[in-house]
Amino acid sequence: MGTATLGKETAKSVDLTFRKTSGATTFTIGAYHQDFDNYIFADTLDRFEDFRLIRYTAADARFTGIDGEVRQQFTPDFGVSVFGDYVRAKLKRGLGNLPRIPAGRLGARADGRWGPLSADLEYYHVFEQGKIAAFEMRTPNYDMLNATLAYKLELGPKAHAELYVRASNLTNELAYNHASFIKDASPLRGRNFVFGLRTGF
Repeated sequence: MGTATLGKETAKSVDLTFRKTSGATTFTIGAYHQDFDNYIFADTLDRFEDFRLIRYTAADARFTGIDGEVRQQFTPDFGVSVFGDYVRAKLKRGLGNLPRIPAGRLGARADGRWGPLSADLEYYHVFEQGKIAAFEMRTPNYDMLNATLAYKLELGPKAHAELYVRASNLTNELAYNHASFIKDASPLRGRNFVFGLRTGF
């Protein structure tokens, strides 16, 4: 459902970013604040039979967030990164939380290359989202473990191919994406593997 009387959405924002791009230790850390007038969003309503009703509406809102990544390059071929992000989104005038706002996330990633072979291992924790809007349900925290293994084949002076396998959710965690409209009916994929071939020339 929607309304034909939605006003024009406008925003004032402030972004602050710090970067270090040289040396063995590099990082990018950013913070932002956005102040919206007539922020248009899909408001969650009560159920009708087996359906959850959605109404597109507008209200004044504020978003405040932070994200960043710090990387340590131990050797030219091996490095470790730590990353995270968090956003807080609320309606003004005490009208509550905005719906489907992702929870904070914190993780680490290691990657390396040994001749034609490369690999990475990534772990991150998504925190519980308990700052919910009306008719929303809390989304529990979960952990995700992913890995990639690849082998590069040189096919010529300018051509190459790369065989890879990507494994996601190695611990087969039951996890839900709070930003999804159908999160309760459609959890994230369980343990899965993708085999592929990339070429370049």
